[in-house]
Amino acid sequence: MPHPKIDEQARASMHEGGGVAASGEEPKGLLYTNLKDPSGLADLLLDERVDIRLVRGTCLKALDREKQTFIRRQELEHHPRYRDAFVTREELQKWKEDKAYRNKVRIIGVSHVWETREHPDPRGNQLALIARAQFWHDRYSWYFLDYMSVYQFYRTTVHQNRSFQYTMMHMHFFYTHECTWTYRIEDLTPFEEADRQMQVQVFFTETGIPDDGKVEVRPFADLKENSTPYSRRGWCEAESQWSSMRSNSRQTVSLSFVSPETWTRAPMAPAVFQAKVSNSELLFTHQDSAEAVKELQERVFMEKAVENMMLQMSVLPPRELPILAGALPLYKNLKVLRISNSQVDCQGAEALSTVLTMSELHFNKLRISGDAVCKLASGLKGNSAVLKVALTECLVDEEGAAGLADALACKETRLESLDLSRNVIGCTGAKHLSDALIHNSFLQKLDLSFNSIADEGAASFVSLFEPVALQELCLNHNCFGSKALAIMQTERNKSLRRHGQVHLNIRCAGGPSMWILEEYVFLTLLVDSLVFGGCHIVLPIVAFTDYFLPRGPENPPAGDYELLQVWLAVPSILLVAAPAVYILFTIIQEVFCKQRTADLCFLEIWARILMCYSAVWLPAMQVHTLLERPPSDQQGSTFAAVIPYTLVLTALLVVQALVVLFHPTFRAIFRVFLRKFLKL
Repeated sequence: MPHPKIDEQARASMHEGGGVAASGEEPKGLLYTNLKDPSGLADLLLDERVDIRLVRGTCLKALDREKQTFIRRQELEHHPRYRDAFVTREELQKWKEDKAYRNKVRIIGVSHVWETREHPDPRGNQLALIARAQFWHDRYSWYFLDYMSVYQFYRTTVHQNRSFQYTMMHMHFFYTHECTWTYRIEDLTPFEEADRQMQVQVFFTETGIPDDGKVEVRPFADLKENSTPYSRRGWCEAESQWSSMRSNSRQTVSLSFVSPETWTRAPMAPAVFQAKVSNSELLFTHQDSAEAVKELQERVFMEKAVENMMLQMSVLPPRELPILAGALPLYKNLKVLRISNSQVDCQGAEALSTVLTMSELHFNKLRISGDAVCKLASGLKGNSAVLKVALTECLVDEEGAAGLADALACKETRLESLDLSRNVIGCTGAKHLSDALIHNSFLQKLDLSFNSIADEGAASFVSLFEPVALQELCLNHNCFGSKALAIMQTERNKSLRRHGQVHLNIRCAGGPSMWILEEYVFLTLLVDSLVFGGCHIVLPIVAFTDYFLPRGPENPPAGDYELLQVWLAVPSILLVAAPAVYILFTIIQEVFCKQRTADLCFLEIWARILMCYSAVWLPAMQVHTLLERPPSDQQGSTFAAVIPYTLVLTALLVVQALVVLFHPTFRAIFRVFLRKFLKL
């Protein structure tokens, strides 16, 4: 997409300076557009036509240590004391190709005010903020700092001028690319009378004619001060907006003193940004520059809005929530919205409630009132798009819980997971939620950890043991005791006796826990069945091997006793082979007959044979074999030697079978297990 002509005097030499050398044909369009791929950013930095240089953090640290300030790009290129000020092409190539190295490096775009037309930071205060920030290792901090990274006024060659024009077209890369960070400096250092005699090196012209100017040391009194605040400068606001369009707002860091103006900006819809420019809320030196910035902001916004599937915002003030709500409908592919460490009032919550079209909402550490939670919950009522919501560490109280319960009670609400951990809903809030969940058919997981829920509140959830959609309820680290737990355990056992299973799993870490009876029953049956089955798989193989081995002259031929062992082994072998036969039978049906009509019948027959064999015929044959054992057999038969032990296992299995038959709870549990096994 061709980029409109940018009036360089409007940009004022990257914020406030002016002038340009004569140049050839102006660049017609963008060279790079991908704001997500690291290779695109690396290619931009490696492109000699653009010729942007990143400044090392170690260089800024050295300048600050020597009480210097920013040095203009043209002078820094040949400065004898800072020969390694710029990141090399080899390092950029390594950053592009080596992911591990890329993770070490932080590319930082500095968004700051120009305090004078000739120099952005004549007193070095901004340099000190950057050098002493210590947010990342100086060695791996690479800065895009306009005055040092881009050719400044006055540009004397065609290459310098064209490099500047290409930079203007791609400057948003350093503020909105997913692989960059933004350091924002909004403070203006007030001019003191004593400062007027201090000096700084700048390009200066007495006559106003660029060709008459030169680089020289000038007193501050000769510089043209600019006192327009950061929030009203068009380019600064554009850089701030580009930074807010990253998927993670934590990649924007304010180096200014904490104040309402240094909170994070929400992404602004192009129409809102254009209105601010039209209303003169944002200032530009020339109208041409304003039009260029408006078009660039709209293009960058729409590109980021289409590609972002997750948006993370933090440190938002109340005034930014309506702005965010106005921008969210343009995020057509947004799936996850995360807002943390922010302040939400009723107006912001109501604005957000009207644009909840993403599938996941995560709110953490918000300062939000109960009324605002209710406003936000109204957007969930009847909402079929939002499936997962987390409101953690937001001081949600019983009023907010009542609002959420009202949304859950609506049959059209499709919410599947709700995390309210680390709040203060208490017993009243728990009661509101439990009443609502009786009528809810979709919520599967509810987390109420750390919510000051006492016995009364915990006991209100007993109605959820009856079949409902909820499958997991987390009550970790609340203040209820054994009384509430006993009530819940009793109701759970009643539901288990009626239905054979309980879908709801209640977790109570940090306090008394509940007995999950069906798990112990299943574990006991599983262990006994494995041991029992193992014996009857190994022993028949031993019996067959012993019977058919060649006999020498010293060993008599097998007699009736050995034959009895074989007869005892045959049913076991058949039962062991049954699953393999079943699998083979199923494969033949699916491949050749394209149907599975006999599966259920086969399973039923096999299960009945197994039960009859294990509980009746096998114990009888084992007792008969033990009684008929010849006196002369002195441990000559491995099979006969272990029969007493298999009888013990069989007796245990029979006892378990009797318990299942005559105890209603165990019978219900076993019935559910059997139905699942047989796929009834």
